[in-house]
Amino acid sequence: MSDLADLTRLYGHVKNIIAMRKRLAALSDKNLYDMTPKQAQKNGADRTWLCMDIDKAEREAHAAAVDCGLADPRSPESYGPVDYRPSAFHHYRHTPTVPKCRQEKAA
Repeated sequence: MSDLADLTRLYGHVKNIIAMRKRLAALSDKNLYDMTPKQAQKNGADRTWLCMDIDKAEREAHAAAVDCGLADPRSPESYGPVDYRPSAFHHYRHTPTVPKCRQEKAA
């Protein structure tokens, strides 16, 4: 049953990554010269926040892929906290999910 849950978790992450990458491509395809300065600034901010979300989702998808046996685990340091600064005013720390094989070695 755990294998099915891991596959479902991986599927959810991959599905979200695909949707976010499509949104990023749509934002990137917009011509900045056709926008007002405020619209261009919003477009850049939206892309920055979206890239942060994509990176977090890719880290989670990797952990799920390792749990499914589809990917090799990375070094233990790569599962440590990641700091994101999408703007001058925001700071987020994300701790990615650690694959089960790395959790067992740490315990």
